[in-house]
Amino acid sequence: MSLEHWPARRTCRSAGWTVAAAGGCLITGVLVTGCSGAQLEDDPTADPLAEGGEAPAAFVFMSERTGQGDLYVTDISGSRLRQLTFSPAPDFSPRWADGTSTLYFLSDRRPEPGVYRMTLERDSAVFVQPNPAGDEAPRPSPDGQWIAYPATRNGNEDIYISRPDGTEERRITENPGNDRQPAWSPDGRTLAFTSFRDRNAEIYTIEVWGGAPRNITRSRSNDTHASWSPDGEMILFDSDRPPNGNPDIFVTDRLGTRVRNLTNHGSVDLIASWSPDGRWITFGSSRDGDWEIYAMRPDGSEQRRVTRSRGFDGDANWVPAELVRWGPVRP
Repeated sequence: MSLEHWPARRTCRSAGWTVAAAGGCLITGVLVTGCSGAQLEDDPTADPLAEGGEAPAAFVFMSERTGQGDLYVTDISGSRLRQLTFSPAPDFSPRWADGTSTLYFLSDRRPEPGVYRMTLERDSAVFVQPNPAGDEAPRPSPDGQWIAYPATRNGNEDIYISRPDGTEERRITENPGNDRQPAWSPDGRTLAFTSFRDRNAEIYTIEVWGGAPRNITRSRSNDTHASWSPDGEMILFDSDRPPNGNPDIFVTDRLGTRVRNLTNHGSVDLIASWSPDGRWITFGSSRDGDWEIYAMRPDGSEQRRVTRSRGFDGDANWVPAELVRWGPVRP
C-alpha cells in the first residue's frame, strides 16, 4: 500500500483499490511506560475482553480525531485511550520492536520531517534521520540491528536493508517489478514483501542472508501487506480475490499451501496485524462508513470495532499491554 504523505485525509491507492487513508507507512519502536493526554470519547467501561485477569492487549495508532495526525494508545476493548503526541505537524506510522524502550514514528515536523523517536514518560520527540524509504517507512528487524525498506536506485523499487544509521546498505531483491512493504519474520531470518513482478501484486518471501524469492500467494488478484504471526508459522495479507472482489483479510501458512478468508465482508478491509500473544488481529475497515480499527480472533471470529471517532483511525501497531501505564503523565 503506497500511503501518500500528509496532510489531511488522503486517498490511499493500493494495487487497484482506493480507500480513505492517511500518510506514511511503517517503522517500529517499543511502547514502555505511560501514556498521556486525551480522554476517551466513548464510554470508558471496564474492559470486557481481558482474559484470566491478564492485562488486555493494547496498540498504538494514528488518528485524525483532532483534525490532524497524532499518536494514541488504546486497549483491545477501546475502553481506554490516551494521546501520545501533541505536535502541530502530523505524526503517523508508530511501530514497536523488541528490546528497546522507545516509540519510533514518522512525522512532518519542521524543520526536519522524517523518523522520530520518543520515550513515553513525556512528549519529547527526537529527530533520528530522514526517511530513507520516502513514503514508506523502514521496518526495523526484531533485534533492532537492521532496517528493511523499499528504495528506488535503478528506476524501480527493490527491498534493501541497512543499519539504522543508514550504513552497510545491502540490496535484498533485484527485479524489474516493484518490491515494497517488507515485513521481518519473528526470527529475523526472512522478509515477506509485496511484489509486482507478476504484474499483479503478490506476497513473496526471501531469506535475508541468501536465497531465491518465493511467491506464496500465487493468485491473479492483488495480495498486499504481509504480517507474520508471533510464532512465524502464518502470514496475514489482504486481497481482492474472488468471490467478493473487494479487499478482505486472508491468512496463509508461510509456504502458501493453505489460504483462508478471515473477514469475508463487503467493505474494504486492509492492513492486518497479530497481537504479540497471538490472541487478536487488528485491521482497518470502512465497513461502518469511515476508516476505523477493528479486531478479531485469529480464526476470524469476534469481529468488533475498537476505535470510534469522526476522523481517520489507522496505522495500528501492537504493544505489550503490561508495559502501558494508563494514568496521565502530562497536564
